[in-house]
Amino acid sequence: MFASIEKYNGPAKVLLGLIALTFVGFGVSTVAAPGSDYIAKVGDEKISDHALNVALQNAQAAGDNSGRDVIFNSLLQRAYLIQGAKMMGISVSNEQIKQIIVDDPGFHDASGKFSQAMFSQYLSQRNMNEDQFVEEIRQQFALQNLMNLVQNGTLVSDAQAAQLVNLMQSERTIRSFTFSPQAFAAQVKITDAALKSYYDAHQADYTIPEAVKIEYVALSSQDLAAKQSVSEEELQKAFEQENAAAAPKREVAHIFFPVPQDASAAVDAAAKAEAEKVLAQVKAKPADFAALAKQYSKDPASADKGGNLGYVAKDGGLGEAFENSAFSLQKGQISDVVKTDYGYHIITVLNTQDAPVFAQEKTRLEAEIKQRKAAQAFNLAKEKLAEEAFNHPESLAAVAKAAGLKLEAPDEWLTRENGKAAGMPDDLINTIFSDEVLKKKHNSEPINVGENTVWVVRAKEVRPAEVETFEKAKEHVRTAYLQSEAGKLAEAKAKQTLVDLQSGESPALAWSPVSQLSAEQARQSMPPEAYSQLMKARPAGGKPAYVLLEGLPAPVLMEVQAIKPPANLAEQLPQARQLLLQNQANTTFDGLLAYLQKNIKQKQGAQKVDNGGQ
Repeated sequence: MFASIEKYNGPAKVLLGLIALTFVGFGVSTVAAPGSDYIAKVGDEKISDHALNVALQNAQAAGDNSGRDVIFNSLLQRAYLIQGAKMMGISVSNEQIKQIIVDDPGFHDASGKFSQAMFSQYLSQRNMNEDQFVEEIRQQFALQNLMNLVQNGTLVSDAQAAQLVNLMQSERTIRSFTFSPQAFAAQVKITDAALKSYYDAHQADYTIPEAVKIEYVALSSQDLAAKQSVSEEELQKAFEQENAAAAPKREVAHIFFPVPQDASAAVDAAAKAEAEKVLAQVKAKPADFAALAKQYSKDPASADKGGNLGYVAKDGGLGEAFENSAFSLQKGQISDVVKTDYGYHIITVLNTQDAPVFAQEKTRLEAEIKQRKAAQAFNLAKEKLAEEAFNHPESLAAVAKAAGLKLEAPDEWLTRENGKAAGMPDDLINTIFSDEVLKKKHNSEPINVGENTVWVVRAKEVRPAEVETFEKAKEHVRTAYLQSEAGKLAEAKAKQTLVDLQSGESPALAWSPVSQLSAEQARQSMPPEAYSQLMKARPAGGKPAYVLLEGLPAPVLMEVQAIKPPANLAEQLPQARQLLLQNQANTTFDGLLAYLQKNIKQKQGAQKVDNGGQ
């Protein structure tokens, strides 16, 4: 609806996307205490808990899983922009709004004319009246016009775009020298006083973190599934229900030669020729089909299995051409080359199944029924586990016995850091280090640690955080101090060498061999600060440029001898111009928002962002 509203990238897209979501109840008067009907008020624009909930639901429906804080901040920015549009006199007249509604195809009947009935139905579905809807459109188009000012106020010349392309895509002729800190280690003087001073300044590095030894019980639906029993009668019933209208199936294998949908005729012809070449080998030795599939098929999911795709039915998602060919073959027969939307196939039928066979399906059905029973049993077992953990807060062994679970008690110390490194969920780590578990040593509630798996944990032993004494940490301090001081010497030498080179001197350096460095290689191999420094180094007057790259494990001095612009400069200008326009628009947007936040008063209401608890 309202196709005339343009779509933007960046912040504007989020802000405009939230419009038309939050005006239910607009204009309703209240005698409640001031501030009780909003979380925050920007100028005269209120953001309520209800508005936040509606915006959050719409964001989630659109596939955006941002939290309440993120959505609230977007609504807050939108409120500033609405107030900013008013300050700047940006408005839309009632006549313009009326025309917008009349012109919207969403309110047109089959003859293409505006339908009051369709319009009224739309308002009814959204629980709005016409005044509320008009105000919504007024704000929507005021914001649109403000965004247009931001977007249209930026200009980019061809020279600027060309400069960006040259900067980002040129190839550089370079050589480099690395100032390894190890080479300066012998120059570092180490004394106990220096080590103690370093230790005092870096005590946080020698803090032994808080740790705990835990015990836990784990409840898993997989474990419960193994304990379920399934009768022969249940299996037979499930088989009959599932296969009452079962279609015939074929166990098929294929050798696949992919062709991109936008491929040229030459690419298509090459793939077809390769398929026909392999088909000749298959026809000559049908028994070698699996081996040839492993050798030639470009389908990674089936090639290692000799091309086997398992049993498939018609309308099974493999495409009409593929399935028609498969179901026209008898067991052991091999197709000609078959063209589908994805490329070329050579197909063979390994087995046919005109009706499902109970013996073949029995194992699968048993596993599925056990899993369904386990899912039902899991919720009951989880409730019982929570009850037992609450009733026996200081004994997890009693809980394990009552729930029929094994008590696990690893002997390793667990810290927040090594827990995260081991892949523990944040909820589990936070629970283990909570006051209830860590300090009171009580059982936790059941905590989700994976799909249909929960743990109840308890602290057996706690080790408080403490700073390692200087004497205990001395050898580690020595190593760290040596690395730090050697790094400083390497950095100082690198900076001085850069000054010497830029002054025209020729210090003796064991330069690396001259090589070509593309912009893409530089982006992938360098941290952002080093890449940015390299981009600024430009040879001039027949002399190389020198730059000291930072953010690397050791200082690297790079000599840029020449810069070769990309050959397809003209082709890249439109994309570069668009990128610069977007960056400039985002910068202007950020500046406008900062100005509005500084000059428009915001007031805190009684409602809270986390009221909804979603």
